Amino acid sequence: MTATPGPRTVRTPLSRSVVAACRFAAAMSRGLEPEATDALLELRAAGAPRKLAEECALMLMLYAGYPAALEGLRVLNVAWPGRARASRELGPVRNRARGERLCRRVYGPAYRKLIPAVRALHPDLATWMVEHGYGRVLARAGAGAVTRELVTIASLASLGWERQLVSHVLGAVRVGATSEAALAALELGAERAGTRGRAVARRTRARLARTGVPGPRTRRA
Repeated sequence: MTATPGPRTVRTPLSRSVVAACRFAAAMSRGLEPEATDALLELRAAGAPRKLAEECALMLMLYAGYPAALEGLRVLNVAWPGRARASRELGPVRNRARGERLCRRVYGPAYRKLIPAVRALHPDLATWMVEHGYGRVLARAGAGAVTRELVTIASLASLGWERQLVSHVLGAVRVGATSEAALAALELGAERAGTRGRAVARRTRARLARTGVPGPRTRRA
């Protein structure tokens, strides 16, 4: 009798903990609580600190809104009990400075066009993006720039935000991820996307294939 083959092992350039973090963020972006819970259990089993899960949940505020962040933290408290600690507030000036530094790293030469473009949409949004989005949230301790960009990609891919998705795939490579890792995070998000999200992921992959993604800069994320 022929033995039934076991499950196929899928190779990924992402570490076990980063895969779990991306899956958690993508699932909560879509409100898929059972999948998010499974991802948290995997993240814990991978030996990651609970702080990483907290940061992933807080980041959801930027991509999926306050409801997703609140629900993400609620799911975290049930699946992985613990007590989060408040961070020390730096104030708007320091948040703006560190936000600008990180935003420049992510966008590279496109940064000089980014701020005027966002300011043209609304001047307050340009300020909030740098001071709050990058300075207060994404530049926090608890997760490095590479991991945050990969989690961002997974969240955006799950929601189908095409322009931002392309920007952050490129941004992930600029801060030190490999192109393979960035595209793997895209796939993790696309797995949880609806029809629109999957179409956006396909177009994003095609666009990056045409224009080229910068080559790998670091080892496994």
